[in-house]
Amino acid sequence: MNSITNHNHNSAASIVAWQYLHQELTALLPEQIKSQMSQREKRYAEGEKAKTRINDLTPLARRNPNPETQKIVNIAIGIMSALTFSAGARILTSGFGSMSIPASLFIGGAAGVVADKKVMKVMEHHRKKSSTQQALKDIEKQKQADPPNNEFGTIFYQSQTALVLKVEGQHLNKLPFSDVGLALGLSGTEYAMSLGIVIGLGLPGGIVLNAIAASLPVVMLWGAASLQNDAFEMPGHARALIGQYESSLPIEITEIEANQIAVIDEEVALKQRELAYEQALNLRREKFVSEGDTSGRLKNWDMVEADFQIEWYEKEKHQIEKEQDEKREQRYFKFKEDSGKIGESFVPPAGTYSPEQMAQLKIEWEQTKTEKLTENFAHDIQWLNQKYGNKIKHYEAEITTARQRYAEAESRWQQERDLQKTSVN
Repeated sequence: MNSITNHNHNSAASIVAWQYLHQELTALLPEQIKSQMSQREKRYAEGEKAKTRINDLTPLARRNPNPETQKIVNIAIGIMSALTFSAGARILTSGFGSMSIPASLFIGGAAGVVADKKVMKVMEHHRKKSSTQQALKDIEKQKQADPPNNEFGTIFYQSQTALVLKVEGQHLNKLPFSDVGLALGLSGTEYAMSLGIVIGLGLPGGIVLNAIAASLPVVMLWGAASLQNDAFEMPGHARALIGQYESSLPIEITEIEANQIAVIDEEVALKQRELAYEQALNLRREKFVSEGDTSGRLKNWDMVEADFQIEWYEKEKHQIEKEQDEKREQRYFKFKEDSGKIGESFVPPAGTYSPEQMAQLKIEWEQTKTEKLTENFAHDIQWLNQKYGNKIKHYEAEITTARQRYAEAESRWQQERDLQKTSVN
């Protein structure tokens, strides 16, 4: 478990670090490596956004309101809307005789139900749209606070935005005009009818107070729609979104994948050294051109460059040797730690054994485990020796070549100096 945790932590740290590499460095990376980095950056970005979005939605998703409450609210709104709309419906049912009032109540109730549903739909769309817009704003806010340094940083933010749009993008679409028109139209009609009822009652306070009183049914309609949406609709919506985001959550990185990421990091480190080499060599060139060689030892640029290469590759070789020693030491201590814990992981086999037999079984089991650990340790040390040995040989070859170049450049300088002396004489 600790090994898996370390793989995930180290690999995630590497993927984050790729976002901050200089563009000058990323331009040197092979296209195949950059493609692999882009894919992993995209998956990491999606996983991080999925985690964040699920955390944002979880408090709302945990709400579990009582369905009976929703029924009571719907009945109350239905009764009030039915009474209000029935005032206007009486005009249409005036010829129904004794059935005029029941018919008007029925029509008013139907109009009230439609109004409630349309207002609920408008309110629901507004809430969903606002939630999605906030998720996109959070990405943009993070981007402004920590702008991308290179293409991998850009991929990180683009992938997060793309995931939100994939899961929630439909909520940014506009509602059909018919839904919005009906919600507003029925609300306006309800207000007009309510105003007519209030004026007809002859309540004191004048037109202003009558207008305010008449708005009560409409306010209750929209207020109830808002409360119902917040209490009943949005929790279900949040749970649905969480279910969609779960497929993008981070997955455990296997040892093979961790090794692949480590290979990418090695390639990045190699290009970093190459870039550092070129930058340091350019500084050496500028200094030689402007100041010359104060020691008097280096007579021309070829000697300066060769001398720089000798010094550079000797430092690189020393660093690799140091890294090799550290890796071997870490592997040795891991081997000792695992060896010391062998006895703790022994599980007695099923069956009836005497204490002596069980002790013998444990000894044999520990011997087998020790042999396997020793074999793995030897294999890893051999691999480290081969891996770092090849690098050391490479730098030794570079040092030899640089020394040859230095000797050749010095020889040419001496020949040129002798030729000049001969010409003078």
